[in-house]
Amino acid sequence: MKKAVVLGMILLALGTLAYADASIGFGWGRTTFTVAAGQTGTGASTDILSGWGIDFPTAPRENLDIAYSGDHTGFHFTGYLDGTVLSWVGIYGTLKLMPDMFSVLIGRFDNDGWDSFRKTSPHPIRDVNNGNVGRFNGYGVIAVLAPKDSGFEAAVMYKTGDPTATGSFATISQTSVNTNVGASYTVPNMVKIVAGSTSGTDPVAKPMYVTHRDIFGRVELLMVPNLTLWADVKYDGFDLPTAVSNINAELAGAYDMKPLTIVLAAVYGSNDVAGTKVNGWGVVPEVYYDMGAFTLGLYANVNATDIANSGINYTVEPYVKLNDFNTRISFVYSGSSANPAPVSNWRIPVMIDWGF
Repeated sequence: MKKAVVLGMILLALGTLAYADASIGFGWGRTTFTVAAGQTGTGASTDILSGWGIDFPTAPRENLDIAYSGDHTGFHFTGYLDGTVLSWVGIYGTLKLMPDMFSVLIGRFDNDGWDSFRKTSPHPIRDVNNGNVGRFNGYGVIAVLAPKDSGFEAAVMYKTGDPTATGSFATISQTSVNTNVGASYTVPNMVKIVAGSTSGTDPVAKPMYVTHRDIFGRVELLMVPNLTLWADVKYDGFDLPTAVSNINAELAGAYDMKPLTIVLAAVYGSNDVAGTKVNGWGVVPEVYYDMGAFTLGLYANVNATDIANSGINYTVEPYVKLNDFNTRISFVYSGSSANPAPVSNWRIPVMIDWGF
């Protein structure tokens, strides 16, 4: 009898999964081992170094993702194991109160966050993201309205303090200032428009619920096949205790000509730094050619500010990627024109990012 009950439970579970999406993933990646690194120029160190880190985590990282989605409920777990430290950076459940229309997500949206309204440049590894604008991050409840096939999505996140920390309770008015909102509308094969407002804790002001808020907008063109092109802008600082204002804009795109892909991101910022307005810009081009078993690429980053004698910073990175192993071997050379006798840095990183 017990065997029949157990068999019945297994068959019931399998029958339930037949109408649901369940997945488990494991990754050994976003890890960098620097084979060699050093300096050139007047006064540079003569030592050649090697070790973990610089580009990605300082220790090998293992990622674990577990997800389940049924007709009415779902859950998602994401854990990072950096060295010997395991962190569950994303743990949330989903209630599909009106399937294909209205859902509520409850839990922790940390590190990578909830990114329906965030956009990153098409660079394969070194993406440019305008300060993660549009990301819903932290603990809380997210209500999502997304009618199926409508092209419309809107969400509100009621963000709370860390429930594992002392003093995580706060008044409703204190917590409400952390609310995130966002909405997007897509016209198929034409354009996608995104707008919203997110909050972040001011690292100087106290208590923890005194925050700054940004307002952002984005336009993405969809009408040209194989072309990714979008621009966004964010403005923040108007609600801080002192009168500051920051504006940051980004234009990013890629054109895939198969097997050649050209990627470009350009950024501009005008930000208040210690009471002084600082303007800055950056250009981040990349081109790569897929040859089947491996990909050849060239990445560059040039940026500067209007601070006196700060010069222009630059990075040049030719690389080869082993496509079947998602492993990228680079030579990175970076420096600045700020010093009449500048010291430049070089390194040979092996970047690993694979899993199932």
